Amino acid sequence: MLKNYLKIAVRNLSRNKSFSIINIAGLAIGLSVFLLIFEYVAFEWGANRFHKNYGGLYRAAVVNKQNGPGYYLPPGIGPVIKQNFPDVKAVVRVADGIGGGVISYSGETGNEVKAFREEQMLYVDGNFLEIFTFPLANGTASLQQPKTMAISEKFAKKMFGKTNVAGKTVTLSDQFGNTPYTINAVFKNIPENSDIRSEVLLSLHTLENAANRDDNDWADPNGMQSGFVNVYLLLKKGTDAAKVSNQVTTLFHTLSDDTKDDSMILQPFSELHLAPSFSYPYQTFGSLTLVFMLLGVALLILCIAWINYINLSTVQSLKRAKETGIRKVLGANRSQLTMQYLSETFLLTITAGLIAFLLVQSLQGLFNDFTGKPLSLSVLNTGWFWITVIACITGGSLLSGSYVAFVLSSFKPITTIRGKIGTTVKGLSLRKGLVVFQFSISIIFIIATIVMFLQLQYMEKNKQGLVLDQLLVMKGPTVSSEEQATKNAAFKDALARLPFIKKYAASNNVPGQGYNFSTAGITRINQLEADKKNSYKMFICDNNYFNTYHIEFVQGKSFTSDEANAGWNNSKKLIINEKAAAQLGFAPGEDIVGKKIVWEQEYEITGLVKDYNHLSMRQQIDPMIFLPSVSFVYFTVQMDEVGVQDKINRLQELYKQYFPGNPFDYFFADDIYNRQYYSEQQLSKVFIGSALLAVIIACLGLFGLAAFSARQRIKEIGIRKVLGASVASIAELLSGEFIKLVIIAICIASPIAWWAMNNWLQDFAYHIEISWWIFVAAGLLAILIACLTVSFQAIKAAVANPVESLRSE
Repeated sequence: MLKNYLKIAVRNLSRNKSFSIINIAGLAIGLSVFLLIFEYVAFEWGANRFHKNYGGLYRAAVVNKQNGPGYYLPPGIGPVIKQNFPDVKAVVRVADGIGGGVISYSGETGNEVKAFREEQMLYVDGNFLEIFTFPLANGTASLQQPKTMAISEKFAKKMFGKTNVAGKTVTLSDQFGNTPYTINAVFKNIPENSDIRSEVLLSLHTLENAANRDDNDWADPNGMQSGFVNVYLLLKKGTDAAKVSNQVTTLFHTLSDDTKDDSMILQPFSELHLAPSFSYPYQTFGSLTLVFMLLGVALLILCIAWINYINLSTVQSLKRAKETGIRKVLGANRSQLTMQYLSETFLLTITAGLIAFLLVQSLQGLFNDFTGKPLSLSVLNTGWFWITVIACITGGSLLSGSYVAFVLSSFKPITTIRGKIGTTVKGLSLRKGLVVFQFSISIIFIIATIVMFLQLQYMEKNKQGLVLDQLLVMKGPTVSSEEQATKNAAFKDALARLPFIKKYAASNNVPGQGYNFSTAGITRINQLEADKKNSYKMFICDNNYFNTYHIEFVQGKSFTSDEANAGWNNSKKLIINEKAAAQLGFAPGEDIVGKKIVWEQEYEITGLVKDYNHLSMRQQIDPMIFLPSVSFVYFTVQMDEVGVQDKINRLQELYKQYFPGNPFDYFFADDIYNRQYYSEQQLSKVFIGSALLAVIIACLGLFGLAAFSARQRIKEIGIRKVLGASVASIAELLSGEFIKLVIIAICIASPIAWWAMNNWLQDFAYHIEISWWIFVAAGLLAILIACLTVSFQAIKAAVANPVESLRSE
């Protein structure tokens, strides 16, 4: 019986080729989009789950009533927690912001020097590789000994050309000087969906010796002042995390009087990437909102594809009415007819599914570029993912196929055989409603795409007080020598002498990348003690920084070269922005140049600069204080766009001359600034693709409906032409009903899109306003697309010979 059903299904699908092609194409596109986006969902959901201690790990954080949670803690708190709480099985400290530097290797003979800059090195506790599951390729897991390190297979191949390198010694040049490190282990490459990522792990115990810190006493692993480590706790099985959190808070309060308003929380490692809810108050590395938005996009596009099938199949049912009537007369019952039509649905779905898999394979690289993730169908190799995918596809097939089967099997045999079956009001209303639903989704995608594009353009072009055009940034030297200060100054002088250099500056960070550090305890003289809790972002730069980045002064002026050479501790000078001035209690317009503020000692304000967006427009402008220094972490130069590569080559020669042994690395200031909007750029690309696909699928359905409508009204069209109707009037007649449906869709989609995108924009401290023209543009585009889709069939019917049309009836 099943074989007979399939044989008849194949015949029916091949007999109605245009109907089959449109349905298969729509379903294949919808299924491929669903699978691609589901890869992303699976990738995000699987983040960090490969760790064997996944369920027992927690990240400690301090929650302040005023400033919220902070995840960087003083390193000394780790050992104290381990000593005082027996329920804590292990403590692991990870410092992810202090390990940038250059690793060099002299080769077996000492003559062949290789040097690579690594910005994301981690200083970790000795038990790191025992608690976190990063399998070893060779060597031993322990990093308890100072001056030991572990590297990834990828880094080992880059530096040595092989992975079996445990026991070799390299030199690390960073802010702590030039230190020899022994490679204890080579670990396998870290999975892409890991939130803890680094090619190089350094023993934190190295910094316990003051000689290895190069006078950077803040980096003492036993210190309780500076917060620069993430602290992870592994609790014993069955331990109540909330109870431990309360105990740690009590201990924390005993360590300092300044922590009375703070509390310690333990964030489950399982919630480190994706939050368990949208109202989750703690920091995560992934975005639950983005995952649900993309999943919603996938389901909506799949819905559009199923709607196409329902629409086209129900109108096709009118052609198959006589077939149904004859089958019933010959004894077929309703369940048999239903099985026949369901078999056609599953055959069509299977065909579309096979094509979808081919589309996924061909589009995988493009989608990976969109998302910035190394995705493939292999990420779905988890039982529950396949169960979910199969359930969604099977459920959609059953729902759409069951409705079509119900409609077809409900025809009365006598009526159908006489050929009097027609389009019922109920069926017509459903089809119109489904068309409206399809185009409503498409228009929402179009509006969302326009809003995202405009917001992205606004953020990239409006830097709010910065000019980053034609600024090239070179990373300063890390491999240092005793004459380093002299070399730095000489290099800056050499830059000034280059004819193509318009401006130059040095700083310890750059806009879009971050500050140098944050601190509190800064007040005006005789200010309230409570004001010491206010936090300020500190930025270290030389006297040329403000002019090079076009930062405008409201009062005063930049540092002098002497003040920069002396440094802030000796010159006792600093510059503040308007936000910092307000937080310090200065009145708007008050003359503050020459005023003193207290930060352990008195400093004089030499200038007030306009607020500018040092970081992205997602957040409010921070109170900033600029500290004078000769600086050599980054060198910024301004030059014109003519012969850029030749100028870069000249800069590289100069750099190698003054800083031998240091890799020449550079980037453009606007590129690093706009990289902050990477997630928005990727989301915008996904929505552009989704809007395009949604419109294509909707148009496929509209094309099929228009063709069927023209075929149903062929006799009416012939009579109208005989009576003198023009081609234009007939085309307008056939197109008008579909255009009305699109206009209704515009009215439904516009308020929904406004609500959704207005909520999305609230995540940005600075954003565009959603203008009326966006909805008009999206609506006109939808109408134009619908007109183009329908007009082909309408004009084809209108120009047909009326005699042939009437004869065919």
